[in-house]
Amino acid sequence: MVRGSKNKNKQKGPVSGEGDSSTAEAAQSQAQSGSTIQTPVETPETKGADKAVEKEPPKVESVPAQQKQEIVQEEEDGGLGLGKGGGKKRPRKKKSMAAAAAASAGAATTPTAVPADASTSAHQPHVQQSDTITRPDEKVAFPPPGVGRARGSWAASSRAAQQNPPAFAPQQAEQATPPAFVPQASSSSGRGQGRGSAAFEQKAQVVGAPPGPTPKASGSRFEIPAKIPGGVVPAMKTRVVCNYLEMKIQPIKVNRYDVLISPDRPKKLLRKVFTQAKMLKFPKHVVAFDQRKNCYSLVPLWTSSDERCSIKVQILDDNDAKMDFEVSLKNTGVVDMGTIINHMKTHGTSLNSPMEAIQCVDVILQQGTLENYVRAGRQFFRRPRNPIDLSFGLEMWTGLFQSAVFTSQAFINIDVAHKGFPRQQSLVDAVVNDFRLNPKQPLDRQRGVEMFNQFIKGLRVKANIGGTGVKQREFICNSIVAPPNKLFFNLTDSEGKTTREISVLKYFEIEKKCRIRFPDLNCMWVGPKDKKIYYPLELLEVSYGQALNKQLNEKQLSTMVREAATPPSDRLQKIKDVIRDMNYSANPFFKHFKLEIDNKFFQVDAKVLEAPKIDIGTGRSVEPRRGVWQANRFLRPSALESWGFIAVEVDPNSCNCDNVIQLIMRVGRQMGMAVAAPALTKFNVTQCELRNVLLDAQDKRLNFMFIVISGRDKDAYHKIKRKAELEVGILTQCIKEMTVSRRMNEQTVRNILLKVNSKLMGINQALDSRSMPQCIKSGDVMVVGADVTHPSPDQMSVPSIAAVTASIDPKCFIYHIEMSIQTPKHEIIVDFENMMFDHLRIYKNRQKCLPKKIFVFRDGVSEGQFAQVMNSELVAVHRAYARHDRVNKPEILFLLVQKRHHTRFFMGEQNPQNVEPGTVVDTHIVHPKELDFYLVSHQAIKGTARPTRYHAVCNDGNIPANEVEQLTYYLCHLYSRCSRSVSYPTPTYYAHLACFRAKSLTFGDRYENVDLDKKPIRLRVLDRMLECSRMFFV
Repeated sequence: MVRGSKNKNKQKGPVSGEGDSSTAEAAQSQAQSGSTIQTPVETPETKGADKAVEKEPPKVESVPAQQKQEIVQEEEDGGLGLGKGGGKKRPRKKKSMAAAAAASAGAATTPTAVPADASTSAHQPHVQQSDTITRPDEKVAFPPPGVGRARGSWAASSRAAQQNPPAFAPQQAEQATPPAFVPQASSSSGRGQGRGSAAFEQKAQVVGAPPGPTPKASGSRFEIPAKIPGGVVPAMKTRVVCNYLEMKIQPIKVNRYDVLISPDRPKKLLRKVFTQAKMLKFPKHVVAFDQRKNCYSLVPLWTSSDERCSIKVQILDDNDAKMDFEVSLKNTGVVDMGTIINHMKTHGTSLNSPMEAIQCVDVILQQGTLENYVRAGRQFFRRPRNPIDLSFGLEMWTGLFQSAVFTSQAFINIDVAHKGFPRQQSLVDAVVNDFRLNPKQPLDRQRGVEMFNQFIKGLRVKANIGGTGVKQREFICNSIVAPPNKLFFNLTDSEGKTTREISVLKYFEIEKKCRIRFPDLNCMWVGPKDKKIYYPLELLEVSYGQALNKQLNEKQLSTMVREAATPPSDRLQKIKDVIRDMNYSANPFFKHFKLEIDNKFFQVDAKVLEAPKIDIGTGRSVEPRRGVWQANRFLRPSALESWGFIAVEVDPNSCNCDNVIQLIMRVGRQMGMAVAAPALTKFNVTQCELRNVLLDAQDKRLNFMFIVISGRDKDAYHKIKRKAELEVGILTQCIKEMTVSRRMNEQTVRNILLKVNSKLMGINQALDSRSMPQCIKSGDVMVVGADVTHPSPDQMSVPSIAAVTASIDPKCFIYHIEMSIQTPKHEIIVDFENMMFDHLRIYKNRQKCLPKKIFVFRDGVSEGQFAQVMNSELVAVHRAYARHDRVNKPEILFLLVQKRHHTRFFMGEQNPQNVEPGTVVDTHIVHPKELDFYLVSHQAIKGTARPTRYHAVCNDGNIPANEVEQLTYYLCHLYSRCSRSVSYPTPTYYAHLACFRAKSLTFGDRYENVDLDKKPIRLRVLDRMLECSRMFFV
């Protein structure tokens, strides 16, 4: 399936959070990335988010949403790692993660990889870096990563392999890092040899030089596997409405021109400059301009032999100053729209889409749709009549998303979007009304000024001087400075000579005839940073329509999620209104470029998979109804025998902690747990005392602590997790003070205990043996989830976090996690091979064998990154396995999981409702020949359910498409935090939790001087933690 909208990483592009597990998650991810939120919904995982015990992870690029089913869920979303820290001594000092990494790197004279269970001090996180030990002059042969028909095949030139011999570390010590191997092409083609046949042989040669992070194989080539028909899976056929419009394109040729505008700043004027240049030189031509460097015209703009045409333009900027520009156009050939038609007819692969022609169609769609809207990426916004107040100076605007989609036919995907925009108002009004600050006093002396500073950073403002009719100058805010009565500068004459020193207050009152009402209110430093331009804050007004990429705070985010969540009927009506306003079918701009667009929604064939039976213990199983089941007991309850209960900096009068303890004991026993009375209770602990209290609990051999945390300290959760897991080594469950004081009841405690039982290595539920998907019935299966979260655009120095989770038990309920810190904005997991090596080692230690099948669910990868993932991460899985077993190879199913899209499904158009959980769409709007499908696996409690898209890039076991869809759906029923199906598979959800836990473990650390590109930092918790539980992160 080919889309005009390519989301290159999680920071960019729109996110919608409707109804899927991502409700809050998508919203948080969007908010942190500064992107847009498309109508989030309240989902099984988000319902009751305000009742959560701990906050759900904000996805910097993706973090799971909070469960809102009266779920008291902690914001413990986590990550795991390894590292010894056992001793009885109490560590008194701690080093940061970055310091530990630097110390580790500096101490090593020989490049060695730290073994997965290597010891570290009890107070210091263990760091592993990607160095390698190799044994020279040893040759090893092992099978290729993928062979046979209709699955990922890989060919490499033998010459490249000879010139660049790969490194391979034989399996002699666990600290050996992954080998790099290059396959040798054999004489056989690999096609037509039948299912499971070997297409070629591979040989690897050991060399002495250690490889770095997993490199691309020289000359390697992958193919996306074809969809395998068959597989008997119970399902009911149906039809659903989707938010797609059919489109027809003609095999025309469009002239493409490279546009160079000099100077290329300010960017917001480039469209105005190009439009004026076009009117001067080509007034009769219809041109589509992408507002950057490409324009398209159906007829040539000039017929002479000149390669380039230059036009000089003079325009007025926002301050009425004349600006001279030169617009240079160069003919770079033609774009053949017939390539799209041919690609659709021949069912071309996702790896060779005609991107130039697709980009041309997208530019035409954008140019011909919303000229009077505020543009934010691929979305367009306008201020609604009654915008929703998001607090702290922002308001919510409604907009439109549109993108071309090409499968076996052409579509336009239309959806609504929401985004926070700074409210147009005076900064004094913002100070008083939005930030509750006193304008009669300097701001820097007032509590809460930090939020205002964050708001004004990079904000565009206009200076109100001279009254009505006078053009307002526009500037970018830098920071607040001293008040006007205390800020002085040298006044100069027309010749530039200093005449006298004057205060800003006197200057505006005498020279500009402006009365300053608040002489003690700060001035604002605005404009270029090499100039000192100051304005009294009261003279500045926020400019209209600024699409800022800033992270929303918690209150803004919750308001956005709540207000943007609309039921299916409202959402569909909003989309219809947009289609009516745009009048796609009669748009003259589209007709000029031979685009025909229908005004009716497309109906697509679908099927509803039968829900699995859930084993809940005592010989009973239940069948979910609309994704929900009742579980009053655990399948395998754990024992809560040595535990404590403490409250950290909470109001003792508002929290009845004794009542909570009694509820935990009573409900835990009802659910089958062996619960003793707490061995330690303390309700007045300070943050300074917390570490010693936890150490005392450990000395008393307690293995679990409930901790009530205050909502007044937004970083309390991170501080507690860091102390508990890096310094002490004890399992914890955090509960919000608000939950204890307002919402503590049996249902809330039941939801807390879902997590507690999992942390203590109990099993909450499992798939009934009768519902086990065919592909995992034979056992020896490892299910893997992987994700990378990124910082928001205004946090450029914050690294990205990669996490990989893997099941280590036959029921696919217990998981081990690995976490890594890597270069910001880098989507590919650099240390994937080492992380998978450790997962396989843990699996082998527990199961006494390696898995024969590995199913990987990789989140957050756009279509444009498919080849990168296949050449890096898929190779890494094969390499990691080969380090354990050089003879056999696993059957790998590698699925890319995509939530950042705008596809929505509705049952009916007259009275649209959410589709049933288990709804699968694998025709028409997906790739016709590849394993590509949408699945709605959950029931949206509020709002419109968002399906998750899955696209296979490897299917070594030739698993039929129906069985892959069933496997994916069933894995959505094993999430430990709730007794309902979630919006994407459990291992992927756990990868989000691991990323959030890594955020807590690295809280306060700095990484400016660490080369994360070459040496990603592995994060490890104390071995004592892992001895208690691999599932401490849920």
